[in-house]
Amino acid sequence: MIPLVLTPSCRPHSRNAKYQGLLSKHASPNDVTIMQVLYHICPSQSRYSPLCNITLHASLPKSKSSEPRTITNPTMLPTSSAQLTCLCGQISLPGTSLSHPTFPLPSTICHCNPCRYTSGGLLPAFACLDSAPPLEIKEKLAKYQFTPSCVRYFCKKCGCQCFVEHPQAEEEWFCTAGMIEIDGKEEGRAEGAKEVVQLTGHMYIDDLRDGGVVPVFLPITATGASEPELYCARDGTSKLSQQDLDNAVQTSHQHPTPGPEDRLEARCHCGGVDLRIKRAEYDAEPEGVRNLMSRDDPHRYLARFCACRSCRLSMGFSLCPWTYVALSSVINAKTSQPVLFGADAEKEGANEGLKLQHHQSSDGVWRSFCGGCGASVFYYTSDESRSNVVDVAVGILRAKSGSLAREWVRWAEGEGKEMPNRSNAGSKSN
Repeated sequence: MIPLVLTPSCRPHSRNAKYQGLLSKHASPNDVTIMQVLYHICPSQSRYSPLCNITLHASLPKSKSSEPRTITNPTMLPTSSAQLTCLCGQISLPGTSLSHPTFPLPSTICHCNPCRYTSGGLLPAFACLDSAPPLEIKEKLAKYQFTPSCVRYFCKKCGCQCFVEHPQAEEEWFCTAGMIEIDGKEEGRAEGAKEVVQLTGHMYIDDLRDGGVVPVFLPITATGASEPELYCARDGTSKLSQQDLDNAVQTSHQHPTPGPEDRLEARCHCGGVDLRIKRAEYDAEPEGVRNLMSRDDPHRYLARFCACRSCRLSMGFSLCPWTYVALSSVINAKTSQPVLFGADAEKEGANEGLKLQHHQSSDGVWRSFCGGCGASVFYYTSDESRSNVVDVAVGILRAKSGSLAREWVRWAEGEGKEMPNRSNAGSKSN
């Protein structure tokens, strides 16, 4: 189950009933000011994880790097109490690097193809920095410049997407919101501080083709305007109506089920990881995969969001979308051979032609990413309970229907089947 906890004042309108199958919705009378998205297998992580939580304040004082860092509301948590970090800990900056003096941080979500294909995620949120990271940090980052106006930096060791630079603008740097850590205990908050990001709008929605997760987050996109700010491309360009968004969702549901010989393309932005995934076959799947599927929906794999600390810090974003596939169904498009995972993937000559790099975040757990652009690709554990299953990042899927790949995967709904526990959920590995 993935509970989407909404305050009573911002329950989704009736239109959102059609988006069931992505997230389940449960109102919580105790959550008066925040929306939380949690993955059911790691609820304890909520006290440590700055999830993609959005306060419902209609307005927020803006701050620019040229302005003094003053706290306009003494009840707001100062960003100086935070730390910016990746999963392995090699990249670390103090919260004073953030340009905004207090949480929550205003963020327009970018749904463009490059953001998805370079991260593996579906909900990229960013926060402004005061200045560029210091040289000693830059030396530990891999650089990927995919346009003249945008450069991305990811950790060379664990693959966490960390920073974005706009080189054509002087000192315009951003960090990924998922790498922001708050120690709530230092602030006297037993449950930690979760008000990290406030959604102010959505841009590049046209790239999604299916509306993506935008409809789910509309009720808590706070701009102070009567309607959420929805842009077809970058913010400030032509706007998208909610009816247009509904139409995109409905169209994506009409895509036919893939044929038995069809393959789902999974490719990162630079093409260094290029895969093909076989169609799900319920009766032929290994037990670990079949237990996560529905007999009534035999040709779609299960997909869910994970908000655990480890996934967040390895991807750089708070909500990490995974679909669960049999090892033998993931094919190297360059050789037409099955992809190798775990210790086998680290052997010389393994996965020929792919730029896969691997970070062993704990015993028996490997997280794989593209060494060219940094996209998260796989989560794999040799634990016996799920050793025949690999988690594939949904953000790199290239389904015809759009970003959620609805003709290939079934998004978890309500009281879904229990997931086998991840051995490193919530533990940070050195």
